[in-house]
Amino acid sequence: MTVLTSKQISAMSTTQIASMSTDVIASLGSNQIGALTSTQIAALSTNAIGAISTASVVALTSKQLSAMSTDQVAALGIDQVTALSSSQIAGLSSGAIAAMSTDEIAAFSTDEVAAISTKAISGLSTDQLAALSANVGSLSSKQIAALSTDQVASLSTDTVAALSSTQIGALTSRQISALSTAAIGAIETADIGSLSSKVLSAMSTDQVAALSLDQVTALTSSQIAGLTSGGIAAMSTDEIAAFSTDEIAAISTKSISGLSTEDIAGLASTQLNALNSRQIQALSDEQVAAVIAAYSSV
Repeated sequence: MTVLTSKQISAMSTTQIASMSTDVIASLGSNQIGALTSTQIAALSTNAIGAISTASVVALTSKQLSAMSTDQVAALGIDQVTALSSSQIAGLSSGAIAAMSTDEIAAFSTDEVAAISTKAISGLSTDQLAALSANVGSLSSKQIAALSTDQVASLSTDTVAALSSTQIGALTSRQISALSTAAIGAIETADIGSLSSKVLSAMSTDQVAALSLDQVTALTSSQIAGLTSGGIAAMSTDEIAAFSTDEIAAISTKSISGLSTEDIAGLASTQLNALNSRQIQALSDEQVAAVIAAYSSV
């Protein structure tokens, strides 16, 4: 069979291709494998797909790979998958990605992980995503943003901690809402500042309460400005006391109601002085009384 030319191979009918034994398929060179049409590829049995040599699997074009059924992709061995190039990985559909084993996904290089298309990234199961944890840093912002809420919810604390500030900044409001409180607490303090105020406002009170003192201290004034009254109320008195004067001044008039009387009592005179007139006007009678009491005690 190896004496057949590429033209002869491509001229064969799907019936002829489908009748090839695994030994014959294994003997085909890269030029012959590369000559197979998409229709011919689709006609190969799963055993035949598994028989393609690793030296020849690199000859498969993105068009040929995309013609494979999920069963055919699932039939690829780990050596075959490891032999795939980044450009070949880029051509895989979400169904093809989903058909791969966790061991095969774990064998992806950093370049191959980065090559997974945003459409295909949705094909990763939670187990497959966990298998990528060692190379999670290779995911682009677009890939991160393409993850489903179920995928994001499955991220371990170690995986979340390994995300860069750029990746954390790529998370959408829906994705943030899907993170567990443990995952929220795992975001590195150096990366917490990359979350937009819109994304922060999407956090539940339980998620905000899960932020550590170091994480809260790392928040910027613009992020504080995006917090809801529930978000402010979810913070501890120690966390509120750690706000800078600019951050105190950044609390929105809608969110200022989230400050408890205990929070106000814990503010320093410089922080109390940072409250602007609009914030003062938005305070409840109880909060105003707490401010007056706090002033008298400093």
